[in-house]
Amino acid sequence: MSSWSLDNAIELQNEFPYTFYRPSDAVIERLKPEAATVKLIFRFDPYEKGQPSAERMWVIITSVNKDGTYKGTLDNDPYYIKDLKAGDEITFRREHIIQYDTLDELDVEDINAEKVEQYLKKCFVSNHIMLEGYKVGRLYREELDEKEYTGWIFMSGYETQEYVDDPNNLQYIAIGTVLNLDDSFIHLLEAPIGSEFERDKATGTFYLFEE
Repeated sequence: MSSWSLDNAIELQNEFPYTFYRPSDAVIERLKPEAATVKLIFRFDPYEKGQPSAERMWVIITSVNKDGTYKGTLDNDPYYIKDLKAGDEITFRREHIIQYDTLDELDVEDINAEKVEQYLKKCFVSNHIMLEGYKVGRLYREELDEKEYTGWIFMSGYETQEYVDDPNNLQYIAIGTVLNLDDSFIHLLEAPIGSEFERDKATGTFYLFEE
C-alpha cells in the first residue's frame, strides 16, 4: 500500500478561493499527453517530527483515459517520500492538478489564474481577524507607499490603541488571505484612497464612515 495520497485541488480551492490556484477545467481539457506536465500534491505522514507532510511534484501526462483518469510518469525524485521515484507511473484525475506546463500554446484564458492574481497585493490586518476569529469591522484605505500595497487596513473594531500600537498585532499579507476568512467587504475594495467603512453591528452591512 502506498504511503502517500493525492490532495483534491477542488476542495483546496473551495477552502481558499482567493489564494489557492488550480487551472480551470477549460485549460485542463486542452492538456495533451506527452505535450504537458502537471503538478500534483503528494500527501504523506511525516517520517520524522518537523518534516513537511506533502511534496508538490511534476508528472508528465502519458494518457487520458475514457473513465476520466490520467496516467503519467513522475518527473523527479521525491525528497521525503520513500516509495516513489522518478519514472514511476502515477494515476490521477483532473481534480488533483494544481499547475501545468505545456509545449503547446493554449487558446483559452485561465480565469482561475486571473482571480488569484487579482488578490495578491498586500494589506495590513489585525490579528483579531487572522488569529482570534473576529470579522472585519472597520476598514480604511491610506496613501500607497509601494507598488504591491493596496493601501487597505482591516481591523475588527475592538482593538485598543495599545493593541494597535504594537506592530506584532498587525500582519502584512496578501489581501486574498483575508478574503478567505471574510469576503463580506469585497465590493468595497475599489473605493478610493481616504475611504473608511464600518460594519453596522445590528445588520452586518457596511456604511461609509464620515467624521
